[in-house]
Amino acid sequence: MKVFVTVGSMLPFDRLVCAMDAWAKEHPEAQVHAQIGETSLRPANMEYYTMINPSDYRNHIAACDVVISHVGIGTIVAAMEYNKPLVMVPRQPELHEVTNNHQFATAKWLEDRPGIHIIYSDRELAEAISKSIGSDGGSIIETGTRGKLIDALRQFISN
Repeated sequence: MKVFVTVGSMLPFDRLVCAMDAWAKEHPEAQVHAQIGETSLRPANMEYYTMINPSDYRNHIAACDVVISHVGIGTIVAAMEYNKPLVMVPRQPELHEVTNNHQFATAKWLEDRPGIHIIYSDRELAEAISKSIGSDGGSIIETGTRGKLIDALRQFISN
């Protein structure tokens, strides 16, 4: 099993990185690669990078069985492109992981979508990963408009 963890590039997400490092320790059979951002953490049980270039990012998503992430739109789009299931953990402003509650709002919108597993506690992580393995990737939009949305989002982000 191959797992890709990504926390984005804006802020560290040490809570998720620590939880995934603990999960990786309990699952030595899994190949876990993580983009952990600028943090002083040094995971002991998974391969990690502070930042990776867009090409390597896409290669990791293409090669993995499941993506573990904060609730970031870029990750959602990339996982959709490769039909990869997502386990997403919203950052919490009260823990200084983000400046406002926008990730909770997005997480609520994504709940109950096929292939997307939203969890709010580290204790839910192992079960969410188990449920996601072997499932199809998330679909937040109608299948016929998927490519148009991805293209529009990509154009918006690049401007």
